[in-house]
Amino acid sequence: MDKNKLKYFRKRLLDEKKRLFKTLNNMNNMEEYGSMDVYLSELSNYDNHPADSGTELFMMEQDNGFKNRMKTTLLEIDASLDDISNNKYGICKECGKKIPEDRLDIIPYVKTCKECSDGLAILANNEMDRRTFVPIDEEEGTSFGDTKEDLVIFDREDAYQAVHQYNYVKDDPSFHTGDNLGVDDEEGHDGGDGVEEVENISQEYYDETIK
Repeated sequence: MDKNKLKYFRKRLLDEKKRLFKTLNNMNNMEEYGSMDVYLSELSNYDNHPADSGTELFMMEQDNGFKNRMKTTLLEIDASLDDISNNKYGICKECGKKIPEDRLDIIPYVKTCKECSDGLAILANNEMDRRTFVPIDEEEGTSFGDTKEDLVIFDREDAYQAVHQYNYVKDDPSFHTGDNLGVDDEEGHDGGDGVEEVENISQEYYDETIK
C-alpha cells in the first residue's frame, strides 16, 4: 500500500478514535452513569417487584454493552495504527493475504479478509450452538446415579445416604433393607412392585376375604 493511502487510513483511524473518546467521555461524565437511578422514572424503587425494573435493567446493560464495545474498538484502532507504523496494515491476520481496500474503507480497523472473517464467524456460531444446546455438565459432569459398583470414592450419592439416615421414618419401606440405601439402590429387592404392602394384595386374595 502506498504512502498516500496509508496516510488516508491513518487519518480515518485517528478521526474514529477521537469520536469514540468523545462519546465515552460524555457517557462517563453523565451524572450517576451506570446506576439504575438514571433509568427509573419513580422517586423510589423500594416497593417494586424486581420484574417491574426489567426494562430499566435492560437499558442499563445495553448502555454498558455499548461502552464495552467502544473500548474494544479503541484497542483495535490502536493495533491498526501500530500496523501502519510497522508496514503491516491491510494484511489479514489469518491467511496473510491483502485485505481489499474497499473493505478497509468501510472498517479501517478490520484485521481479517472477508473469507477468513466468515470462517471465524462460522466457528464462533458453532461453538455458541454447542454451548447453548449441550450443557457443560453433560460433557464434564456426571448425574446423581452415575456410579460404578467397583467405585470406592465417596461421591454425591454416598453423601446423600450419609445424611439421609437421620431422616428415618418408622415403617418406611425405603429403610427395610437396613443399610440406609433405600429401595431403588438395593439390587434384587423382592418387595414387589408396590410401595406399600397393601398394594401387593391381589384381587383374588381380596375376593376370598369377603366370602
